[in-house]
Amino acid sequence: MRALEFDTDLMVQAGQCDVVDLPDRIIQTTPAEPNFWFGNRVLFRDPPRDAAQVIDGFHGDLPHTRHICLGWDIPNLPLDHVRTVFAQTDLVVEQSETLALRGELNRASAPKGLTIRPLVSAADWAQSEAISKRDLLADKMPVRGMDSFLSKRSKGRRAQIEKRMGQWFGAFRGADLVGDMGIFHNDRLIRYQSVQTHFDHRRQGICSALLCASLDWARARAPDALAVIVANAESDAGRLYRRAGFAALETTISAFRPPDDG
Repeated sequence: MRALEFDTDLMVQAGQCDVVDLPDRIIQTTPAEPNFWFGNRVLFRDPPRDAAQVIDGFHGDLPHTRHICLGWDIPNLPLDHVRTVFAQTDLVVEQSETLALRGELNRASAPKGLTIRPLVSAADWAQSEAISKRDLLADKMPVRGMDSFLSKRSKGRRAQIEKRMGQWFGAFRGADLVGDMGIFHNDRLIRYQSVQTHFDHRRQGICSALLCASLDWARARAPDALAVIVANAESDAGRLYRRAGFAALETTISAFRPPDDG
């Protein structure tokens, strides 16, 4: 993969997704999670030129999906070009930014009264799912299939942790989870995953503390790997990561449409 976002996506999802590598595209499917849009998608090697042709091709490759999810394995592909191609469709075109940590992380201590530890129990994971669900509903994501998607996603993450592919850290006030994030790695790359903070506990330094604890764990296992994180371009999260010492490396573009029936 040319784009670090997609390269690390496949690293994180190793063992859970199937990949068909073709000359012009990569077809990714996640049989156990059909509602996982970004695990059931087509990644193209060349810029799009005809929206209808691309969409028809997606349905040919993934005929049983109810959504559409496309990506382009082309770092720094111009966003305006893709938006122009898909302007007459109902697909959402988004640009993500991959940031890398070349030097030292600007460290932050955990806020007073906060404990950072791995998620271990069913109750821990249920709280993580509840935070995710609230955020997804706030973003007006379809309700249908959401609980099943979140449950299966947690199950998959726990299976990967058992295989020593990564770890999931939570920030707790007592027994209450107020934020969490995952981190996965191989010998070359470290990738943060799904950084989230409970709505009622934002802007308290929780994410910054989780960044440090997670990286310490990964660096102890893969000291020479490059740490990367992906955020929507120009988002609050992206600005937080820059303050922590990450710098923009490349952008990538995806286009998606939720299931027609929501």
